[in-house]
Amino acid sequence: MKTTITIPERIKKRFLNEILEMYTRGEVSAGKAAEMLGIPRAAFYELLAEKRILPEKLNQSILKELRNSKEVNLCLG
Repeated sequence: MKTTITIPERIKKRFLNEILEMYTRGEVSAGKAAEMLGIPRAAFYELLAEKRILPEKLNQSILKELRNSKEVNLCLG
């Protein structure tokens, strides 16, 4: 016999937000976050794009690349 449990939307949203915060803080990888949510990694990346979430680690990486690019341009310019 199967038992079905209905989880209220507010609980689902809270769980989703907690997973997103953990990912943003670098506590879990994208793969682990997707696994915890029960969705494919591609769907997780789509969710990040929808919510306009850019993890700090990636943000720092992008800023570093931009700084390096400017330094290279100054040296070549």
